[in-house]
Amino acid sequence: MDYLSHIRARGRGEELNVPTHLHNKILGRKFVESIGGPVPKLLATFSSPEEIDLDILPDSFVLKPTFSSSSFGVMVLERKEKGFYDYLRRRELSARAILDEQKSLADKHPAVEHFWMVEERIVDVESNLIPDDYKFFTFQGEIGLIHRTIRDSKKNRHAFFDGDFIPINDPNDKLIAPNRKIIEKVVEQRPEHWERLLNLAKRISVAVPSPFVRVDMYNTSEGPIFGEFTLVPGTFYYEDREVMMPELSFRLGYLWGKAQEKLGIS
Repeated sequence: MDYLSHIRARGRGEELNVPTHLHNKILGRKFVESIGGPVPKLLATFSSPEEIDLDILPDSFVLKPTFSSSSFGVMVLERKEKGFYDYLRRRELSARAILDEQKSLADKHPAVEHFWMVEERIVDVESNLIPDDYKFFTFQGEIGLIHRTIRDSKKNRHAFFDGDFIPINDPNDKLIAPNRKIIEKVVEQRPEHWERLLNLAKRISVAVPSPFVRVDMYNTSEGPIFGEFTLVPGTFYYEDREVMMPELSFRLGYLWGKAQEKLGIS
C-alpha cells in the first residue's frame, strides 16, 4: 500500500493503534521530554479563553491551542504600545481580539478538550522572526522525506530533502507538485546542525509506537528543538498546497510497510 492510501485510511479512522493522544501539543512535548528531547520552555497553560491572562506573560511569546492543527490559532506575539503584533500572520491585534479569536476557534471544536499553552519564542539559526519549520516524515527510525517551510510575506518557500538530508531537485514535479499560487518550491542546501536534526528525528520516531509519524522541529543556534507531532499530515492529505506524486508515495509506502513489520503490525 502506498503512503497516500495509508494516510487516507488513517484520516478516515480505519487504522488501529494510532497514538492520537500525541496530537495534543502538551502531551506531545511531555513525551519528548520523557525521552530526553529538547522542547521550548513552557510559560503557562490555560483551559479556556476566559482564563488567558495576557498581562502575566512576557513581552514576547507564542500562544498555541493544543486541540487544533495546521497552525490554526497559533500566534507569535510581541507586546506593543497599543496591543500586540502577531508575527506569524503579520498583523496588529488588541488583547480583546486575541481572546475573541481563540474563543471562536474553540467554538469550532466543541467535541474536544480545550487547552492553550504559552511557550517561549524560538529564534532559528538564521535569526528569522518566524523560525523555519522542518517536518520529518519518519517510519520507525527511517526518514522518508524532509520538508522545510521558509515563511515569506508574499509566498512561502518550500524545500524538500531525502532521508539523508540531501536536497531534492525536482523541477518537473515528478515527486511533489506545489500549488504555485501560494507556494514557491525551491532547492536549499543542508542547514547548519543538519546531522543533529536528523538524529533527533530518528530517535523520537523510534520511541513513538506508530509505523508513521511526522516530527516537526525548529533549528536554533543551540541545535534542534521539538515542535509537535502530526499523525495525519494535511500537507498531502488535502492536496490543496502540494500533491505527492505516485513515485514518492510508493517509496514512502514501502517504508511504512517495513515499519509495520518492525512493530509486528500486519
